[in-house]
Amino acid sequence: MQTMAPAPRIDERAIGAGTTVRFILLLTLLLVSSGSMMQIVASRFYGGFGYGCLLAAGGDPNQGTNRAVSARIIAHYDAYRACVDRYEPTAPWWLPLLWPVLLVAVSVALFWCLPLWKARRGRVIPLEAIDHDGEIRRRLEDFAAAAGLARVPRTVVDPTAVTTDALVFGSNRRPIVCLHGGLLARMTTNPNGFRATAMHEFAHIRNGDVTITYATIVVWRVFIALVLLPYVTWYLTTIPASVRSPFWPGETAFATRGMLLPVFMILLVYLARSDVLRSREIYADLAATRWGADLRGLTFTVSAPARGRLQQALGSFFELWRTHPRWALRRDAVTDPAALFGVQALPMFLTGAAAPLIDTQAADYLPPVANGTWMVQVTALVVAGLVTGVAGIALWRAVAHAVLTGRRPPSGVRAGLWLGAGGAVGELVLNRIAVQRWLPDHPVVLALVLFAGVAFAWWTAQCAQLWVRAWPGRTIRPAMLLGLAAAWLVLFSWFAWWQSNGAPLASTGSVDLAGMRWILQDIYGPSPGDHPAMQSAIGAVWPLLTSLDQPLVLSAVMILWVVPLLAWALRPTTSPPRWALGFLGEAGRREALDQALPLQRRVLLVALLGVLTCWATVAVVMAYMHTWQPPPGDRGGFYGLVYQAWVLVALVAVAAAAAVAASILASRYRLLVALITAEVVALGGLVGRFVLAGADGCFQPLNTMATRCHWLPNAAWILVQAITGYVLVLAAVAAFMAAATVSAAQKVRSKTQSTAPELYPGQPHGGLAMRRACTAVLCAAAVAATVATAEQQSSSGPDFNSKVQQAIGVDNVAVSTEIRHLQVKAWWAHGGWDLHKRYKTDAARLSTSLKDAAQAMHGDIDPSIIGPLCAHMGQTARDAGRYFQVPDHEAQVFWQTFITQADNGGRNCQKSLDKENADLFIASMTELIKAGSALESVIARLPR
Repeated sequence: MQTMAPAPRIDERAIGAGTTVRFILLLTLLLVSSGSMMQIVASRFYGGFGYGCLLAAGGDPNQGTNRAVSARIIAHYDAYRACVDRYEPTAPWWLPLLWPVLLVAVSVALFWCLPLWKARRGRVIPLEAIDHDGEIRRRLEDFAAAAGLARVPRTVVDPTAVTTDALVFGSNRRPIVCLHGGLLARMTTNPNGFRATAMHEFAHIRNGDVTITYATIVVWRVFIALVLLPYVTWYLTTIPASVRSPFWPGETAFATRGMLLPVFMILLVYLARSDVLRSREIYADLAATRWGADLRGLTFTVSAPARGRLQQALGSFFELWRTHPRWALRRDAVTDPAALFGVQALPMFLTGAAAPLIDTQAADYLPPVANGTWMVQVTALVVAGLVTGVAGIALWRAVAHAVLTGRRPPSGVRAGLWLGAGGAVGELVLNRIAVQRWLPDHPVVLALVLFAGVAFAWWTAQCAQLWVRAWPGRTIRPAMLLGLAAAWLVLFSWFAWWQSNGAPLASTGSVDLAGMRWILQDIYGPSPGDHPAMQSAIGAVWPLLTSLDQPLVLSAVMILWVVPLLAWALRPTTSPPRWALGFLGEAGRREALDQALPLQRRVLLVALLGVLTCWATVAVVMAYMHTWQPPPGDRGGFYGLVYQAWVLVALVAVAAAAAVAASILASRYRLLVALITAEVVALGGLVGRFVLAGADGCFQPLNTMATRCHWLPNAAWILVQAITGYVLVLAAVAAFMAAATVSAAQKVRSKTQSTAPELYPGQPHGGLAMRRACTAVLCAAAVAATVATAEQQSSSGPDFNSKVQQAIGVDNVAVSTEIRHLQVKAWWAHGGWDLHKRYKTDAARLSTSLKDAAQAMHGDIDPSIIGPLCAHMGQTARDAGRYFQVPDHEAQVFWQTFITQADNGGRNCQKSLDKENADLFIASMTELIKAGSALESVIARLPR
């Protein structure tokens, strides 16, 4: 038997716990998933998600790759979209929205009915029924006053419960405390235990745990009843037919993920909810202790510590499923609540996994008119806010606690790895980047998700450490809000980019090198010399590069280095930060004084050397380009593209080298120093690029685009503006890589050697006015470069997307006889028969009209009857031209003949009637007859 330890030494309220945001994340996931999952079920009843239109387009669901399937759709997108809208419509966009509404309505009703059911007579009795002398009520009033409650909440007793526990349910405004009979029986023999138990429940009320906890429980139960059970039931009923389908080989991965989704969600929600509830129990213990409760009155048995790795692993695994923490953990947390400030792996992984589930499923049931760029950004903004609220707050709390207690602050890398791993697993569970395969066509792209998680957590942790040490205000909240808002916008740009560019790249990939070389040659013309390597290099990076200069991405890059840069504008202090007073003892406050900001002068000195190197490197590029300078008329095509590419490479390479140098000199804030250095060098290099490009033609060895000397600011600005976005984004990426490389190398080196002198051995020197002036200039330059580039957001050319579609092409992959048979049947059923019927109907009416005219006495043709028929037949031919090609080579030859003859015959018929040209009319009739014969030949090729 053991007893509770003394009261805690630090205040856990230094920074908000963030558990409410985690509950909101779970509620959002459940609401979004309800609409998305039931949309799949509802669409099946409307005929959606079939393979008919894909087969009609010549696609093979068993072909294996997302790229192959997507190529068929892209090649005939308009026809495919029209086919789906007519023959395979999904459920109306508003129908899935009924499930979130229904989920909320039933949850609200159950939320209000559940307390009535739990507090019903026959199960519990009012406190007054057993508290005849009012002694229990008086004690509870004292406890409520100590807890800061305005009044004692409604209290009931469960006389059948023999345990010494209590619980609170209901809502924050109308809480109900239920005391167990065993607790009241020991009230006189163990008054400290009674006080500790009662004040623990009052702490839940004071902390606002009741409403959000029971709302999550209620929504989860309703979600199981209204969504999970129907979804799983429907899915199980479709499996037998799916297994017998000829498309099962291509449907296996898709169907398996469909069944894994509810299992994954059950695990995710349950583990996340249990983790939050465990944290709130500890917070309630700490609050009760702070109000004077003697938790030593709670007697409990502590199990023996696990021996061996296997027992420890099993103990940790089973702990994940508990909604209440172990007594040993509660005892240790009361003594030292450091565990509450740690960044745990499980919440990070679950948060990362929930993000793609919300992001993807929210787009599934939005109306088509809203499923555009702005809706993608709104969804990304919400998801980024939730992830930042969970992961960002956890990192800030961990850093602040470490700084104030003199411990080593977390780097954020480990937390970022778990966050990114959760995101990658979430993507694999969904049918977004890997539809008909177990892995996406380009699984290496998933490394970007892992990198994004690490970059976000690493930057957030270093930014938090910088501002926690430097902020002198009365409260840390302004600095924390600034850091979290910046992290939110950075993560927002990532989710928006991933949904628009990253996920499609992982799913279907891009154009191959041969296709990209064709695109570049089509846009920029042929190369004036033999440069196949340069064409291949540009073609390899072009698709990814063209998506990086978006305004959101540029804004995120600016935030990454401007926010830490602003810390230089703060006045240095030699006293403990005011916001930390009262939270920790003298040791913690002394440790907070021992750190300083990076020296601005030395950082800018490294950047200045990098800028000068950039100028020299750009001059070298110009000298190289001068060696194969083409005639003036050929300098704006491929030559100009290569010129810009080499300048881009030069500026980014020098920025990366400067980031490496700054990282080597810095031992703390290495990432922030690398970002600031790289971006300053990039901006300075762009200025040099502008000067040298404007003076092009004045120095013979450097002549590239011009042949005579005169100042060309407009032309120079166009060249600079075209690559500014790419340079700034790639410089930031290079800074991350440089800081990571140097950090890893220094970690290995520090095991055997002492580290180099720090870049900032003490407080920053120099006048505050000068530091603020430099900060203001750099911030203004960052904002100006971002705004200027966003205004002229460079793209890959006005026809780039259409040319990419042309370059993707459709691979002529051999298909089985059975699939070919199904393709032809689908082509006939999903539009071919309709076109055939239309043409034959008009042809029969035309034949009847001509016979009637021949039998008439005057024998004249009535243009008012013949003309519309010819127009209809010509329109049918044009509609056939917009329809899919016949998935049979010989039938397609006849089909194309039909289209050509019918279109020409319809046009010539109308023209002959307008001009009263009998010969042309007879020729048009011959063409229409030949078109009918070709159509019959198509029908003869179709399977019976």
